[in-house]
Amino acid sequence: MEPYRIVNFIMQSAYLIMHLLFIIVLFRRRQSSPVWTWFFCFCIATWMWVSGRFLETIVYLFFPTNNSFYQFAANYQYIGDTTAAAFYLLWVLYLSGQDRLASSGWFQVLVFFSPFITCLLVFTNPWHHLFYTKLDMGQRVGHGPLFIPCLLGSFLLLLAGYIVSVRFVLRTERDRLRQLVMFSLFPLLPVAAILIRSISGIDRFDYTPIVMTVCIASLYQIIFKHHYVNIVSLSIREVIDQTEHPIGIYDSSKGNWSYVNRAAACEYEGVMRQLTARLSDVPAKLEDDFDGKHMTADVMPLAGGTFILVAATDMSETYREQSVLEGQICELESLHRDLDDVRRNIDAYLETLPDPEKIRRKQDLIASTRKLAGDVFRRVEENLHTAKLDPGNAEAVLRENLDLTRQSIEAIRNAVMQLRGE
Repeated sequence: MEPYRIVNFIMQSAYLIMHLLFIIVLFRRRQSSPVWTWFFCFCIATWMWVSGRFLETIVYLFFPTNNSFYQFAANYQYIGDTTAAAFYLLWVLYLSGQDRLASSGWFQVLVFFSPFITCLLVFTNPWHHLFYTKLDMGQRVGHGPLFIPCLLGSFLLLLAGYIVSVRFVLRTERDRLRQLVMFSLFPLLPVAAILIRSISGIDRFDYTPIVMTVCIASLYQIIFKHHYVNIVSLSIREVIDQTEHPIGIYDSSKGNWSYVNRAAACEYEGVMRQLTARLSDVPAKLEDDFDGKHMTADVMPLAGGTFILVAATDMSETYREQSVLEGQICELESLHRDLDDVRRNIDAYLETLPDPEKIRRKQDLIASTRKLAGDVFRRVEENLHTAKLDPGNAEAVLRENLDLTRQSIEAIRNAVMQLRGE
């Protein structure tokens, strides 16, 4: 019994147990997310790949003359590594936000075409020679005409997924070098292992468990420690960092900010710097002008007493809209007073009219003019109420009020001129 077979058996057994525990942890922390689903499938496929290598070791150790069992083990591992390539590509596509492409049915059929053909060939007896022409224990493997196309298909899927992951990392703003290294361990290390074994045709010491342990450990770091991607749980810090409002944690013992989110560090850097001088007495709420912006800030001491959570909101635009609204209201009030003066002048003039027929005609004109003015007043009051309830839409509403009042004044003045002309 060759000693390296025993070493392979021990390493493969240890890896399969650890990887199975990792799959169980993933399942217990499952999410209804395609990112999680495809990553979970990818982990199962890589487990199948190494378990195929493990079955080969069992054949060599305990069934050294059973070549059919050896062929089954060799074919079984190809199910794992070919489907893992497809799962990996779809996982990275969802991870990088290309959901529309990854969820396309035709695209998924294209992705799984090469793995499907590979599995069909290795388990179809009349056609197995298209994949293997020679597959005997302890002998150099002879490959059929479709082996290289199927292998290249899987490698192209891995390469496509790797390119997508590299583009995804380059779009991020932090830890790019570390992310590139961690995303590169898979698939580069497994691809190198497959190429060396396929080109040499010699299976002795199995380094697959070592390679996959490094790769899975890297993925674990990406998912659970550094929270570079949203697979199992989303980092609270990542959520806060993506908000548009400035948020920070102030360390009163050191007199500086121990953490600020992206908005506070970029757009509101001056605001956060000026806020520092106002945090000595730890008020519950701040409202003032900082760095040319009108800000409100909720201030909350955290456990321990030395850290203060500050969540600010930019109210500058709201205050500008409120100022415009107040100016338009003042202008409407002035127009309202002008209308009242015109109405009083009309009433005074009516008292000087001697002719009853003229008085009747003029009273009709006055009545229609008053009705017009009354309708305008009611419309103006409704618009004022609407503007106060919805400051964001106040400008358009108040412009309509100005037009209505000007038209009303013009109509009243024309009526007065007509009345005096008679």
